[in-house]
Amino acid sequence: MPLEWLKEYTSFDVSPEDLAERLTLAGLEVEEILEKDGQIVFSTYVTPNRPDLLSVVGVAREISALLGTQFKPPQPRVIEDDIPVDTLARIDIESPQNCPRYSARVILGTKVVESPKWMQERLIAAGMRPINNVVDATNYVLLELGQPLHAFDYDLVTDHHIIVRQARSGEKITTLDGEERTLDPSMLMIADSRHSVAVGGVMGGQDTEVTFATHNVLLESAHFNRLSIRRTARALQLATEASYRFERWVDPNGTIFALDRVAELIVATGGGQIAKGVLDVYPVRIEPVQVSIRPQRASMLLGLEVGPGQVADYLTRLGMSVESSDENKLCVTVPTFRPDVKREEDLIEEVGRLYGYDRIPATLPVGATLPGHDSDEGTFAAKVSEILVSMGLEEVVTGSMSPPQGDERQVTIRNPISEDLSTLRKHLLLDLLAVTSYNINRGFRDIGIFQIGRVFALTDDDKLLEERLSVAAVITGSMWDRAWNIDKSSLEADFFVCKGMVEVLLSRLGVHDTLYVPLESKWFHPTRAARIESGGVTLGVIGQVNSDVAEQYDIPEHTYAFELDFNALMDRAAGPGIYKPLSRYPAVTRDFAVVVADDIPYNRVEELLAKEGGELLESLTLFDVYSGPPLPAGRKSLAFSIIFRSRERTLRDEEIDDRLNRMRNLLAVEVGATFRDT
Repeated sequence: MPLEWLKEYTSFDVSPEDLAERLTLAGLEVEEILEKDGQIVFSTYVTPNRPDLLSVVGVAREISALLGTQFKPPQPRVIEDDIPVDTLARIDIESPQNCPRYSARVILGTKVVESPKWMQERLIAAGMRPINNVVDATNYVLLELGQPLHAFDYDLVTDHHIIVRQARSGEKITTLDGEERTLDPSMLMIADSRHSVAVGGVMGGQDTEVTFATHNVLLESAHFNRLSIRRTARALQLATEASYRFERWVDPNGTIFALDRVAELIVATGGGQIAKGVLDVYPVRIEPVQVSIRPQRASMLLGLEVGPGQVADYLTRLGMSVESSDENKLCVTVPTFRPDVKREEDLIEEVGRLYGYDRIPATLPVGATLPGHDSDEGTFAAKVSEILVSMGLEEVVTGSMSPPQGDERQVTIRNPISEDLSTLRKHLLLDLLAVTSYNINRGFRDIGIFQIGRVFALTDDDKLLEERLSVAAVITGSMWDRAWNIDKSSLEADFFVCKGMVEVLLSRLGVHDTLYVPLESKWFHPTRAARIESGGVTLGVIGQVNSDVAEQYDIPEHTYAFELDFNALMDRAAGPGIYKPLSRYPAVTRDFAVVVADDIPYNRVEELLAKEGGELLESLTLFDVYSGPPLPAGRKSLAFSIIFRSRERTLRDEEIDDRLNRMRNLLAVEVGATFRDT
């Protein structure tokens, strides 16, 4: 940025080095002070939140605010002809969400010549190549005001009709760099009634390029949706000075001012008549925001005393309008060229910048301190993680964005980076399968991983976003290291290994009364999957990964997984356990064989045994399942090892026999059980 150019709009008598330091301390980093053709030029780094500093006028405003000098922006003077512009051209905006405003002027009878030496020198000093007076004028104003503009050859625009619309699938355009580019409907196009004439906010097309044969010019000055421009520029791999600014923000209420300035320069260098009036289509108005600031709060946050007058002075220097709401508050109107200022803290930051952070005295904080601690959710997550790690699983972290899966209520991102990152994940399971596939393809065959992370879904009415935590794990191969005395093939992961991990997790969290209900899911094996419930609440799902899914992810068919609802798990978890000493009295162990129908689930039998076992039942272990002769067809035998123990006394055989008889009677009544000797 040439200093001589800056001096046209503000005055300063400090050295370039001192000015560079002041700007850097205020947030506009001067990376290098250069000398080009006798001109001193600042090379600056502009943070993405300050698009107003991507112009000479913006930096001049910043300098005048910092130094307290007069700010003198350009005042374009436009002498219009009698021909109304609306009789010469027409504008229609079909995509107002991506083009809230489009303004245009028409200049007739101009001459396209070389631009004057002073303009060329400034463009070269700023790193731009001079082309001709019309194009150079648009580039000059882009650098001066930060508003990208484009000049069309008016006579090459079909029907002199500008249409702002989304591109059609497969539509092509040859841009000014000579490259033919294929477009898609996500891209904003500037078209006439026949074809595309520019990629909106990025680059113009060759078909309407201004050349030395041009006599009539149509000038464009617009405001585009920055996300749309960023997506288009990246998709086309076409970064330009225009797209760089539109991606960050261009003042929507500065389009006509910029048009007047560039029209003034074109006529001054090439002559011509400026048509009367401006074509200005502004379907989505963007108004300045109003923010209140309390000087007392500003003083508290900054650590120095600032009064209402000082606050108002600083903010007025930055182009803001300040009115006194009451003695404790100021009402500030923030111009639209400052999109970064949205709340009181932003205004306080501006006050601090102009006061000078280097001048704020260093003081020690005063106040009561409390020991830090994690949230209940964080503490519970750490506990879950510790339990899963203790079982040999490794924790992984994946991103929240995923490819679309065709699920109902899946959240689609409005402006995705790519198709593979176009939705928010609804489950952790698919991310873990992708991690498993990545490792399998790199030679790792024994995998046990888990993740605790956020998942997202739309509410049933598709209006609100639901965000919750989930716990998921995937295992395949063996969970044990290879050893000479272990047959590794007998230790391969299976459904019951996975189920055992879930049961250990639930047991250590104090979640009891768990049921496993058969589940049909496109992600799991048709008969080796279950929904996990506790107290009528669904905790999650478990199962063997469906063979089609395993093939899709290129992982072994014998891959098993579970996913649990973190919040449901936390709600059902017991609090800290109460220590109970071991009983000094001996245990009584009995084996107990129950014959029931094949369709009676094991957990129903277990539930009834536990109910009748009462306080004397210490443990209940299933050690054998049998079906076949001599049992009738459709019947199975479940053999249990039952341990009874009392904390107060030694148990007698008679009361144990009584408990076992009551168990038999309850099972016979509830599930039609019969019994056999063990």
